[in-house]
Amino acid sequence: MIRIPMTISGNTAPIKVSVNSGARSISMGVTSETNVTIIGEFPDYDGPTTVTPSAEQQVLSTNEHLMRDDIIIGPIPENYGLITWNGSVLTVS
Repeated sequence: MIRIPMTISGNTAPIKVSVNSGARSISMGVTSETNVTIIGEFPDYDGPTTVTPSAEQQVLSTNEHLMRDDIIIGPIPENYGLITWNGSVLTVS
């Protein structure tokens, strides 16, 4: 659940508010005469939060999920090497 505090001042007349996030339904509620809270329901992200760099692209599927932990990208391990071949020379760097 994500709460976004908003304050409305100067006018106490009803205000029409709508929120559109694609197919996602977002509910709204008034918490007092001047404070409005928009509440969006998002599932918790339960995938990996630690990543080691590699030659391949890695995707952490966090879109439309609530992140409760930091994403940690570790350093390239010291024993990793890049091996390239140009057709006649093998290079390890």
